[in-house]
Amino acid sequence: MPMDMPPMSLEQAQRLYEGSAYVEVVDQSRGGSAATAAALMAQQNDAQRARSQALLDTALGIGVKAGIAWQLDKIRRDVKANERKLDTIYDFGNLMIQGRVVPPVIVQATDLYNQDGDLTLRLSGAYYKIESQAKFASVAPSWRGYLSFPTAGTLPSSFNMIKPATSAEKSLWEQGVADGWRQGIEQADIMLEHSMDRLNRDFIGMLRFHEFVLQGKITMPLIASESIPVTNNGSTMAVDETLLRITALSEFDGDMKKWTGLTPSAAPNSDVRTPWITSAPRAAAPAPSSATAQTFPVVGQGSSVPSGVVDGHDN
Repeated sequence: MPMDMPPMSLEQAQRLYEGSAYVEVVDQSRGGSAATAAALMAQQNDAQRARSQALLDTALGIGVKAGIAWQLDKIRRDVKANERKLDTIYDFGNLMIQGRVVPPVIVQATDLYNQDGDLTLRLSGAYYKIESQAKFASVAPSWRGYLSFPTAGTLPSSFNMIKPATSAEKSLWEQGVADGWRQGIEQADIMLEHSMDRLNRDFIGMLRFHEFVLQGKITMPLIASESIPVTNNGSTMAVDETLLRITALSEFDGDMKKWTGLTPSAAPNSDVRTPWITSAPRAAAPAPSSATAQTFPVVGQGSSVPSGVVDGHDN
């Protein structure tokens, strides 16, 4: 499918074997492709059943690819429409250390239950982990790096795929494409949800790091600087160089006075703006109801969240 062409619709995928010029809306009230295939195969010999299974597998594969491409195209357009809001909320630039170092990401879990055999039970009010340590970066992270999705592969042409020949096979084909389409939509939605989870984990984790530094709960990474007037190896020469090195990574402070009784809880915020990404056409804000669109609110973990980001806890 050419890059400049819009994604194929369900009806177009179902009529792929007939060519792109003919599009027909099909009845979606029939049973699933598995039931249709079982009924058809019950009346066939081994060779016919093998053909029907191959036809169904081809239809499912085409439906999945077309569904993913269709849904991701809608997601990209909705992300594009919310660029300014996302730029405002996910401002990683203000979280950088000295403008050159990406801060550590601190993740947390609360109210943990861990049983080791019949005689030992561990209950934890809060658990913290340095998910990723500080690192140099020429530019700050961006939400665009999290919400960029791959393009779908090219669908097979009608010349190199098995085609339905009878009305029963056409019914099986159409139902197989429809089932694959639904699976593709679900996969694209899962991709979006996982991407939003990673974005919120990292952004809120960096906010939590800076909060813990101010509270003395974790150390800042140590950055050593060395000025090198000239570096000359005969064939190349660099002048006025500065060498930066991270000589010590962040570590938690084990002083219990800084941690005791500080089990986090979500701070109420009556003026929280929730950015939303929806894969269906939408009206003006507020976000559409679940009856008209699949909506993915920004969800994260943590007691300290930026304005406009929901931390996933009930207040």
